[in-house]
Amino acid sequence: MPSGGVITWSDVSRPSIPPVSRYSGLPGGVAAAVARLERAVGRRPGSAKRAAPSAGACYPCEIVLAPVDHTALALVDLQQRRLLVRSAERECWNGDAFVYFLVGRPWLSMRRYGRRGYLYHLLDAGHAMLNLAVAAADPPRDFRVPREVLRRAEEYAAQRAASVLAVGLLDRGGPGEAGARWMLQETTRLPVPLSDVEMMITSVLPPTPRPVWLRLDDDPDVAALAAALRQRHSASVLDAMPDTGGLGDALAQTEKLCRRLVPALDLPVPEVRVFSRHPGLGATLPATTWVTQAILGQSDLVNASTFVVFQAEVPDKANGVLSPEAQRTVMACGMAGEIGYLVAARSGLGMTGIGGFDPVMWARQCGTAEDVLFLLAFGQERSGEKADATGAGGNHGR
Repeated sequence: MPSGGVITWSDVSRPSIPPVSRYSGLPGGVAAAVARLERAVGRRPGSAKRAAPSAGACYPCEIVLAPVDHTALALVDLQQRRLLVRSAERECWNGDAFVYFLVGRPWLSMRRYGRRGYLYHLLDAGHAMLNLAVAAADPPRDFRVPREVLRRAEEYAAQRAASVLAVGLLDRGGPGEAGARWMLQETTRLPVPLSDVEMMITSVLPPTPRPVWLRLDDDPDVAALAAALRQRHSASVLDAMPDTGGLGDALAQTEKLCRRLVPALDLPVPEVRVFSRHPGLGATLPATTWVTQAILGQSDLVNASTFVVFQAEVPDKANGVLSPEAQRTVMACGMAGEIGYLVAARSGLGMTGIGGFDPVMWARQCGTAEDVLFLLAFGQERSGEKADATGAGGNHGR
């Protein structure tokens, strides 16, 4: 643990070495569950990028897993493909039904984006929730998470300066690609203690929103979104498309699914506004000089064909702290944005989410007093590297 005060030699000379008992392969049941979670929000085969987008690639969420009939917890380490469990609880992981908790860790975004990073962590959570709901959430069949299991997950989150944002159930599915390159790591300490720098964030965190229960009925639209997960990606550079090329259908499908799927998860539905260079696809997009200012000089995106704006009436804005319902509104916009990502992937369109923009300019363009919370840009994808317009200055882009 940190010594506190000014940095000393012992602080910098002693690495944090977690207590490890042993490594082994994953038991079959939990391996199948982990494979579904990885498909929804984890790394792609042969890539460091993940299935769910994240502002600045911060990935400010983690997943905690529990057997449905036990209070044991495991951390699903999506980066290193490890399932961390307590050694004394190893035998609890041989079942085939599990509850998982999406845990938001705002520190991972706020260390890069300051307090604005809290909004990005909520948007990212919304992206992850949609992916989990379509690919890794089984109908509950009247199942209720045992209060003691939820309490343990909430305690775990509190120790991580985090909060439980969503809950899902995995109770079926064959092993398939289960456990590929994954290991079970037994340890005597879970979770790993926060650093002293991470602990500083706890004093500024707002109240926790109630968790979203992840469940969508099986239907062709949901299955089609799940199938698009492997193709989803964020374009770095967008140019105007020579013609609409299916863009109109994709925009209509995005709005239709937002209005149907977001309320099915008990979240408020954001309003969707479209601004396009193509006549007949929403309102006319202003001149490039306006767009450049409105997206904070991100020159690689200013020539995109179409921008989709998600706006909402954020509740409790006059409160002294960010309210739970305001947080749920932001997560709903992240979920709606992820629907757009998956529809674009299925349609073969270039698209990216934009977190760095001038909300006042876009609200004026929309003619609304509501808050603009997220943008999507559609167009013809070109090669290049996406600029980060909202990161702290002087950090070489990271």
